[in-house]
Amino acid sequence: MKRMLGMLLCVCLIAALLAGCGRAVSRTETDPAEPEEAAPGTGEQEKENEEPEEQTIGFRAQYVRTDGYHDREGYPKTVWITSAGELREYCEANKDYYWMESVIDPNSGRDVGFTAAVSGYDDAFFADHDLLFVLLEEGSGSVSHGVTQVKAVPSADGRYILQTEIDRFLPEVGTDDMAEWHIMIEVEKKYGKTVCDEVVPVITDKAISGQPEAACRSEVGGDTVSVTGPYGQISVYLPDTWTAEAAPMDSGKLTYGLYGLILKPADAPADHIELTCTDSFGVCGTGLSEEKRELAGTEAVIGTFDGHAHWDFIAFPGDEAQAQVVAQHTDGYSWTAAIWNEAMAILDTMRFDRSVAEGGAGQYIPESENDEAAVFMDVSHVTASGLTVRFRQCDERDYDEIFFGEGYALSRLEGDEWTEVPQVIDNGRFTEEAIVIPALGERELETDWEWLYGILTPGTYRITKTVWVRTDGGTAEACSLTAQFILAG
Repeated sequence: MKRMLGMLLCVCLIAALLAGCGRAVSRTETDPAEPEEAAPGTGEQEKENEEPEEQTIGFRAQYVRTDGYHDREGYPKTVWITSAGELREYCEANKDYYWMESVIDPNSGRDVGFTAAVSGYDDAFFADHDLLFVLLEEGSGSVSHGVTQVKAVPSADGRYILQTEIDRFLPEVGTDDMAEWHIMIEVEKKYGKTVCDEVVPVITDKAISGQPEAACRSEVGGDTVSVTGPYGQISVYLPDTWTAEAAPMDSGKLTYGLYGLILKPADAPADHIELTCTDSFGVCGTGLSEEKRELAGTEAVIGTFDGHAHWDFIAFPGDEAQAQVVAQHTDGYSWTAAIWNEAMAILDTMRFDRSVAEGGAGQYIPESENDEAAVFMDVSHVTASGLTVRFRQCDERDYDEIFFGEGYALSRLEGDEWTEVPQVIDNGRFTEEAIVIPALGERELETDWEWLYGILTPGTYRITKTVWVRTDGGTAEACSLTAQFILAG
């Protein structure tokens, strides 16, 4: 019996839709092509008699359950979309055959479904890419999928056959419902419709125990996790197949960044993602390739070094004067294609709320260094009543001793001017004890200013201290160092 009548029931439609994923994303990078390599089939000069070789190409995929049924439709089915206009025509022509609406996922509060998934495919996207739909029909809604590889196999006259390799995950026990899927694969135009003779889906069945390995976060339960610091609050929606550890400011848990979340897949805990807030992210290198993609509602930069199989970092836009959120991972060699799917789906839920902030952080300024004395000063564990000052002696110099005392002065940024912070007592004095900085070493000093300046209000501040350098002649020369910090509120 046809199931079109069953699809008219709103509750069933929403349940079927939420069994799939409205924004599950997988991206696989391979060795990049030579920079000057001509696009196949364009008539550019190539070496005489040289045939194109089989290539594994980069792609990005989304998986959307679009339950629908009509007679005499064969699966798998492939459809090329090469422009925003073609996409609109496809949606209009098939809206009565497939479920193409979107609904709110009650777990994450995000739009999921076909409409949400295709919303980012505009003229800018189609300028460089084609979109390939692979339509599948399953006898059970418990079956899920993962695109593991896309290959361009040489055909005649410099053209290609596009081979899409798709894993089909089959649980031991499945639900008794039919399901149709749109798998959306983004392909660069140089491997797209104009040079493609045929698309061949290669589908591999993989039996799994229990429930199928999640291809996207909305197929499992989950919750929102967050961490808050002086620049804002980082949050993501995390499925039950992952764990999260908060790494607050100055916790020492992170490899990079100021504070953030450490995200681990439960079935591959050896590797993890650090999703961090940083005020000094920069990359370079001859082996770096970058692309911009719509992610978490913004245009993120996805970077890959040396043709790695997967991305090395994802940088979300930030305030040039302050901080941004960056995701980096520790190799991920133990991850399956489905785990990489989940990772991108998780990052697609990232939110950075600058209106929710707490604590303080040091900020680098050139005045923190004195090259002549080879000393650097920075601050940590910043609060409204104090902080920790650290001095590092980072190079050998021709002097006997370098030291500092407890004294300091505070200033606050008011508009474009620095003004002294008023003291709350008269004639406050510091002890005169000299604290020696070891040669090529460091010293820390906890500083509590509540007795002298009171509790500071939110803002940007500087602390200035004097370092004394004693030379061979026994005289001590003074030099000032200044560290900057912020207090959120």
